[in-house]
Amino acid sequence: MRFAPVSCVILLLSGLCSAAVPQRTTDQLSLTQEQASHFAQLALKCVQKEYPNKLDHVNNDAADVRSPRVMHGAFYGCFDWHSSVHGHWMLVHLLRLFPALPETPKIRAALDANLSAENIRSENAYLLQQNRASFERTYGWALLLKLA
Repeated sequence: MRFAPVSCVILLLSGLCSAAVPQRTTDQLSLTQEQASHFAQLALKCVQKEYPNKLDHVNNDAADVRSPRVMHGAFYGCFDWHSSVHGHWMLVHLLRLFPALPETPKIRAALDANLSAENIRSENAYLLQQNRASFERTYGWALLLKLA
């Protein structure tokens, strides 16, 4: 299988939820757990909300007219692709900083559902299609790199 450049980063995400992550101490932060909880709730509201959605998509033919979730198994929510990637990054980051957040079970469930191997493969397949080499470059790619 060949991979688009950003696809290699997406493939790294397949092990993201189960990997051991070094924890930071809260004394390095100015963010409180209450604030982190608020931000987690914002991201959780959208990472699995398909509509409304603003697509940045090239239709190569009639078969390319599909819903956001069909096109992007992992990053279909939050109004647009890069915002979805950003929302996932924020959830992972908040979980690393505050592993005891009240939202932790919901965060893990959302990450497990959205970042499954099958969904990551669908993101890779999307990026390998004709006219998709520059999809969401550079802003979306930067967020994807932060998530990975």
